[in-house]
Amino acid sequence: MLREQPLRHNKILFFIFALLIGFLSDIYLKTSADNWIHDAAVIHQARTTWPHVGIVALDSNIPLNVGRKQALPLYAKAVERLVAAGSKAIFLDARVFKGMERNMPYASCIQMDGQVRWSEPSCSIAKNNQCTLSVSDKGNAPLRMNEQAFSQFSIAPYLNPEEQDFLLYDWDAVMMMPPEGINASDRLVTKASPIARWVDLSLDHAVYRLASSVDSVKTKKSLSNILNDEVCDGGYPCRRVRLSKPLFSLSNNAERLILPLSVLASCDENIAMAMAAQLKDKAVILQLTTPTESTDIIVTAMTTAFSGDKLMTPGPQFIADEVETLLNQDHPRSPNQIIKYSLFTLIALLTVLAGAYLSQVILWLSGLFLLSFLLLLCFLNPLIQLWPVTASFLVFIVGACLTTGAHLLIGFRHGKLISNYMPYQIRDLLLSLPAGLSFNNHRCDAVILMSDLAGYTTVTGLLKEPSHVMNLMNDYLSETSIVLQDKYEGWLEAYVGDLVCYYWPYSDNDNQALAEDDLGNALDKVILNKSEAYHHILSGALELAALQKNFFSHLSERYAGKISYEVLEKISQIINAGVGISSGSVVMGNLGPDNKGKGVKKFGVLGDPLNLAARIEGLTRFFNTEIIITQELVPDALQAGFRVRRLGSMAVKGRIAPAVIFALGYADDLRFEEEVLEQWELWVQAIEQHKEPKDCPKVFQQDQASMLTWLERGLLSDQGIWLLDQK
Repeated sequence: MLREQPLRHNKILFFIFALLIGFLSDIYLKTSADNWIHDAAVIHQARTTWPHVGIVALDSNIPLNVGRKQALPLYAKAVERLVAAGSKAIFLDARVFKGMERNMPYASCIQMDGQVRWSEPSCSIAKNNQCTLSVSDKGNAPLRMNEQAFSQFSIAPYLNPEEQDFLLYDWDAVMMMPPEGINASDRLVTKASPIARWVDLSLDHAVYRLASSVDSVKTKKSLSNILNDEVCDGGYPCRRVRLSKPLFSLSNNAERLILPLSVLASCDENIAMAMAAQLKDKAVILQLTTPTESTDIIVTAMTTAFSGDKLMTPGPQFIADEVETLLNQDHPRSPNQIIKYSLFTLIALLTVLAGAYLSQVILWLSGLFLLSFLLLLCFLNPLIQLWPVTASFLVFIVGACLTTGAHLLIGFRHGKLISNYMPYQIRDLLLSLPAGLSFNNHRCDAVILMSDLAGYTTVTGLLKEPSHVMNLMNDYLSETSIVLQDKYEGWLEAYVGDLVCYYWPYSDNDNQALAEDDLGNALDKVILNKSEAYHHILSGALELAALQKNFFSHLSERYAGKISYEVLEKISQIINAGVGISSGSVVMGNLGPDNKGKGVKKFGVLGDPLNLAARIEGLTRFFNTEIIITQELVPDALQAGFRVRRLGSMAVKGRIAPAVIFALGYADDLRFEEEVLEQWELWVQAIEQHKEPKDCPKVFQQDQASMLTWLERGLLSDQGIWLLDQK
């Protein structure tokens, strides 16, 4: 489980986990996960020369009437001339049948005029006057060649290996054949994919035989360097091949030779030897097809790479690339383990630190930069191209996701804290502001509600234990004032001990108070209009008063066994609550120090309506009413079906201007019967006019006593305004 501060305490854990993902990905995936980019990088650094290999291919100068079998003597002649010219080894990349049609004519050589000189069976007349065919010279052994040529010749596995070799080479050649034979594998190895990307390093493969013939020392040295070798499907040792761009025509360019069989098998030996000299000291691959034929083509990285030409590679050219890769040791390779693991470590460390201390935008932009950098590495170095892109990026992804998740967890916790300690209206308002805009000193209209407990100080003295006081207040607020938030959309201003303050900002269509700016527009989206705000606060105040009365009346049952019965009885007799409501212009915004983010701020309102609401709430102690409102709310109260009772014009302490205040109640409340209200109004008017009053309704004896006391103290002015000198 993450600790209370996920990023502070878990950065090392995130680092280790991200690093572990990188190591495991590299061990189990190796380079296979990066073939998509490695293929593109490899063909970007494609091979351009074959210094050790050449190809001899069938060409268009050999007439079409010469079949593949019939052309075998031409290849035998080409082998003899190549060996005589100094070629190191010759491999016939074709799978042939040993059994031949001996009575068939075979091509012996190609004449200067392009015609074929045939080796044909002869006809002898038998006694019965029938023609008896005698096998031609080439028909006995189409691949017959001299001893020197045969010693350097190899061929792909036969299609019918059970047949005798003399059918192709003659008895003399069979006697010279080594015990292991002259077959060399042309096997195409793959790894978890049908795409040819690998050099087969097996000792029975034609690649090894050809490379060894050119330079055995280089070949052994290359095979001993196993750092980047892998095991391909079938258990064959392999390494990545450096490919060349496929050629689909003959090439007399010394960089990459693909020479015509018709010249090397020419009847004019001088012409043939002149061309064979170009392949001196090279290994030669004989191709039984033309360069344009599609009978022996391979799907390689040249075909699949997203940046390639989508070309398939002829089989002999792939073998040539394999031989060159083995001899030149220029195979695409991975960086060594120390570099790879250092890279993983650096990425994990920087990612976790960036995720912990930088913004999410910078973090994920750095991820894009990292990916681009890794891709670039694959293309820049001509040899070290198999960089662990996927494994490295997985390290970043894991580290970034862990730190981002920790930020989200912190954000969820902050959000929960904010929702617990900040009214949702204020939260929505502040979040809706444009970036960089603070909500400061914004003037608007609002209606204010204050509610305070009477006898709170005495109650705390009776309870003595602070935890009992806290439990009592929390229970009280949970069952009373919460209705103002949940049901009547009140904005909580403050809990101060036993006092609660709510306000309802509103827009007055008749007297627009909101400024036409970003702050005003934002506020206008979340506040009510004037009539809605008045109706909410009046209805909410009446329901609040009823809930408060119900809470106080059940204290003995609620806290039985927790607080002594005697204390509860005393509290029930003392405790009470009043509500004061006023409205007017206030200033809304941030309250608190403004010193570059230090210190704690509070969002709230300031203005005369708050002071007035607090003062008239205190007057509920002197009148038989739970709720007192100011005059501007009276029309809305009457329209809503509530009743009001004028208490007088009061100039409360700390405020010069008087305010006419009214008691608020339901129509079915005995204190608000019409006859009672009329009697009260007559009595109040007489007092305000300094006349002898008539009888005051008995239900308002408390009110009468309070006013007469004020009157004796001389607090009533000649204008009928009460000049109160106490809270």
